[in-house]
Amino acid sequence: MLRSALALTLCWFVTAPVGAVTVAPLTFEQLVSNSAAVVLARVVEVRGEFVPGGRGIESIVTVDVLKGLKGGTVETLQFTVPGGRAGRYLNLIPGAPTFTAGDIAVLFLTSRGPRLPVTTGLTQGVYRVQSGGAGMMVMPPVVEAGKVSRGDLRRKPETLAAFEARVRALAGR
Repeated sequence: MLRSALALTLCWFVTAPVGAVTVAPLTFEQLVSNSAAVVLARVVEVRGEFVPGGRGIESIVTVDVLKGLKGGTVETLQFTVPGGRAGRYLNLIPGAPTFTAGDIAVLFLTSRGPRLPVTTGLTQGVYRVQSGGAGMMVMPPVVEAGKVSRGDLRRKPETLAAFEARVRALAGR
């Protein structure tokens, strides 16, 4: 009887569906062209909610838009990212960006019909902004063009003005 129960349990685990997220690597040009909006924003609130049907958690991120670089401009914007905390549950999704109140970033956002927008290419669409000796500096994401570039010497901060000019030039094409 015990062997039958163990065999049945093992069969269930082998046949249970497994979810995975695959994100196609994007060049910077594709990131700009595939995004409906590009904004410099400050995170105001991050709120986790259960996905309808109870199949996971997504975070709704509310930001104050400091500057629009592509698309229409609004003062406040909301978008979603997979994963987050809802009540006592925490759902971590590899490759999904995480945010906390006060974060400043350049966000590349893609529209999904009537739903809230999402970051283009998950983490690829989030360029964190930090204050530096030369003013506001934009840091490329750790994953860029399909490879992890942690420690890569070519992955250097860029001034906000230079980054903004690059985005506007590509968006104007």
